[in-house]
Amino acid sequence: MTAHEPNPRLREDTIRDLAIRYGIPANPVTFVDTPEAAAEVAMAAGCPVAVKLVADGVVHKSKAGGVLLGLSPESVSTAVETMFAEQRARGVEVRGATVEPMIAPGPEVVVGALHEPGFGPIVMVGSGGVDVEVLGDVAFAQAPLSLDATLRLIDRTRIGAILRRRFPAGRDQLADLLVRVAGADGLLLSEPVDQIDLNPVVVGPDSIVAVDARAVARGQDVAVNVALPDPEQLHEQLRPAIYPRSIAVLGASADPTKMGHRAVRTAVDQGFDGSLHPVSRSSTEILGHPAVRTIAELPENIDRAVVALPAGAVPQALRDLATRGTKTAHVLTADTTDLADAVSGSTMRVLGPNCIGHYTPHSNLTMIGHDASSSEKGSIAVVSQSGTYAGDVVRRGNELGLRFSFASSVGNCDDVSPSELLAFCEADPNTKIAAFYLETDSDARRFFGLASKMTTPVVLFKGGRSAAGGAAAASHTGALASDPQLLRDAAAEAGVVLVNSLDELLDTLLVAQHAGDLSGNGLGLVGTGGGVAVVGTDTAYEHGLVVPQFSEQTARALAPYDAPGSSLNNPIDIPTWSMFDDNGSFMGALVEAVAADPSIDCVCAYTDMGTVYDMKDPDEAAQILTAMTKDIATADRGEVPVVLVMRSSYSAEQDEVARALRHEALAQGVPMLESVDRAIAAFGRVRALNLGRKNTPES
Repeated sequence: MTAHEPNPRLREDTIRDLAIRYGIPANPVTFVDTPEAAAEVAMAAGCPVAVKLVADGVVHKSKAGGVLLGLSPESVSTAVETMFAEQRARGVEVRGATVEPMIAPGPEVVVGALHEPGFGPIVMVGSGGVDVEVLGDVAFAQAPLSLDATLRLIDRTRIGAILRRRFPAGRDQLADLLVRVAGADGLLLSEPVDQIDLNPVVVGPDSIVAVDARAVARGQDVAVNVALPDPEQLHEQLRPAIYPRSIAVLGASADPTKMGHRAVRTAVDQGFDGSLHPVSRSSTEILGHPAVRTIAELPENIDRAVVALPAGAVPQALRDLATRGTKTAHVLTADTTDLADAVSGSTMRVLGPNCIGHYTPHSNLTMIGHDASSSEKGSIAVVSQSGTYAGDVVRRGNELGLRFSFASSVGNCDDVSPSELLAFCEADPNTKIAAFYLETDSDARRFFGLASKMTTPVVLFKGGRSAAGGAAAASHTGALASDPQLLRDAAAEAGVVLVNSLDELLDTLLVAQHAGDLSGNGLGLVGTGGGVAVVGTDTAYEHGLVVPQFSEQTARALAPYDAPGSSLNNPIDIPTWSMFDDNGSFMGALVEAVAADPSIDCVCAYTDMGTVYDMKDPDEAAQILTAMTKDIATADRGEVPVVLVMRSSYSAEQDEVARALRHEALAQGVPMLESVDRAIAAFGRVRALNLGRKNTPES
């Protein structure tokens, strides 16, 4: 989280009055500026009271010795006088104190809300008290929230489980309080408040009360309401960039070492069949295409301009392109000024800067070498702020069998934002799943807000997030919002699946390509190695899957394949030498029986290549593994998706065989991954993708 500019802190009694005005159950608080006044308030209350310091610069009052609890009315004057003296001796500028009645003890909850620079208005709930940041038992959501959404939010915390079981009425009242804080008409969105903490909120059997509160005033630069990108509008604006029929290349060169030459070369080699217009001051022809010297010589209304010019020349070039009616530009150059200013007032949209280009088999374009770029059309869209990862996705995807609608390197996103690219994906008829690699939270509010309303599944690989900003926060909510938990919760509520590495991203996309409708959680494991099965079962549990027992009918179908050392329960553990005989492989029959079980929704079939090579000479081992692969891939599995794992020993020979087997399996719609754990995790993420689209909540 980026730290806010310092805003004035609101006095506690002011905050409490504001909370009460919104129907938030809050303990009555009175501000006093002398020990004598504190004593008067306590005597009027007629019960033990809490006294809390009011002083500039003291955030966590209890840790600073600024909270006195359980004072009898008679002891208040002396206690407050002593506290004031001790604080002033430390150099604290004491403004006074607040006095409030003590509350009966009960579970303590924190409720917080703030305007986070990237995520926008957010709300937090969890275990409260002085150690809220140490406990870390909190959950976040983007505001505004409905009542149903607040209940889901509470239930994502450990304290929520306690409230559901022991204080159900208090849980319902807490949900109502959250709506009053962060609902559409709640305090956060209706009042000039930037951050607010209610901590603790004490939960009783029949009621709740906010005991302590702190808040910071909102600055004028904070946007309370933002519009989400319109998918149809963005599809109209960005289609010329994603699927162009005409391209200009600025900075084109005949020198193969130049970026401008590469931009022309990749289009020519990939077979781009639209019109290609190099702009070059040094050449009259590049790779068979006539070049012009200036932008003014280009045809009007070109779909896409690729800009590979020195940084200082880019802004004026964009203005000149806009004058020619160019629809979109993709700026490869790094270290430019903010390019949104250069095209302000025009209809031209700009991708980049600081990127490597664009790949789409639908227009025969690539950003890397032709040999590493598949020409087969697919339905996976990938948008990456990293050029390296964009290239990796296309290269590795080609080897793995991924098929794309497009993959685009978009760099800094000065003009076209990630949420606008997400909107394009939602409206794009070629795209069935959208994957993003992002390095900034600056567009998180619109990105997750739009994702929560989409039908297109979304996978997010997020880089550049840490908790470093928490130290400067002015509230518990501000400090905890710097944690990756905010990202995880925002993604979960929006139905976006997070991945933590490029491998996880590619695994997820590959399984989604072949198991796009997976929503059940029953996993069948068929393979060799008890340890692999045990760890695989653990992995299944961690990713929302179960490994159910087979039906009696399935047990009967599996019985003929029983052998010494085998276990035909789920997970099936069968020795490698019992997977085949002289007549061929049994693996297909095992997969068929498991896939037919009514409790099974997906199957992971695996074997250990090294053991086969230990048993047989290399040629025969390769033949056996090929037979197994064909047997599994052609098994009658109905609508149940299967992932194959060939556990290589990482020898060059085995890896080469595995590569060939991958293509063999893919031809039958069976993806192959490197490990059982990765295959199971990918199944879990794909299931989460589908459930996220089916159960996308209303905010």
